[in-house]
Amino acid sequence: MATSCVMPFAFKGHRIVPKEQATVSLASHSLQYGSTCFAGIRGYVREGKVRIFRLRDHHERLMNASKILGFGFHSSYENFEQIIAQLIEANCPTSDFYIRPFLYSENEVIGVCYNGLTFDLGVYMIPLKSYYQSDKGLRLTISSWQKISDAAMSTKAKAGGCYVNSSMATTDARAAGYDEALMMDHNQNIVEASVANLFIVHRGAIFTPPVGSDVLEGITMRTVIELLETKGYKIRYEPISRSMVYTCDELFLTGTAAGVIFADSVDGRIIGNGKEGPIAKGVREEFQSLIEMEHPKSKIWVSEFSTSEVWHEACSYI
Repeated sequence: MATSCVMPFAFKGHRIVPKEQATVSLASHSLQYGSTCFAGIRGYVREGKVRIFRLRDHHERLMNASKILGFGFHSSYENFEQIIAQLIEANCPTSDFYIRPFLYSENEVIGVCYNGLTFDLGVYMIPLKSYYQSDKGLRLTISSWQKISDAAMSTKAKAGGCYVNSSMATTDARAAGYDEALMMDHNQNIVEASVANLFIVHRGAIFTPPVGSDVLEGITMRTVIELLETKGYKIRYEPISRSMVYTCDELFLTGTAAGVIFADSVDGRIIGNGKEGPIAKGVREEFQSLIEMEHPKSKIWVSEFSTSEVWHEACSYI
């Protein structure tokens, strides 16, 4: 049986296999050219069951990424859900974890054109409690690397190649002693963190960059917006300047891996009083209540899977 430290099974080639067998050739197109896209999904182990947040939305975004990138791959939600359920059963997680479904091509082709390539679905799981290794507020810096433009490469698809941009920003930020990097667009507006969406509270108003800008429309971001609007807050979808960030009352990040987490400083400037603000705290606590099945939206947004039920259906998914 798998333990909280070991997730020994993956999904590849339309079936569950030991992770060490889920390999691709060095000459595969995806390894050579970054022709992949992926989803990131959190799994929460509670009361002998696994809870997955907004699984249908993650599937939809992955399929949309395939459409945007021209991969030509599609799998129904029902098949996708069954794959996730079987992989959970195989790995039998005992603590919180992360699910990484992704599309990739094994074709051994030199050349960047996707025409004629075959894309397939792979999925693996790893243990994951907190993405940011801090119980305190994050120390942020504004990266010297500009966020890639949606006019150059789609920022609405979680394409593997896009994350070279994020990796460079994060690597420099960590080397300089910060937890995370904020990234600007070509107009010098802050659009997101390297791997998370951004909200600020400035002069009593809540701001987040417009969806039509160079941001990934995060599923946690969409959730937070709905939670805030239900409580009567109005969200302003407007460009966010460096000066607004330095002088805001609250700044918090949202993402599947990150959850909801506040920042205490940006480039050494203390945000508010350096502590979690009331809006960030309220959103974080309400988001947690969703996972704990204590929120009216829990039954709509949270899927539960048993870790003891045996799935016998044939693996003819794609």
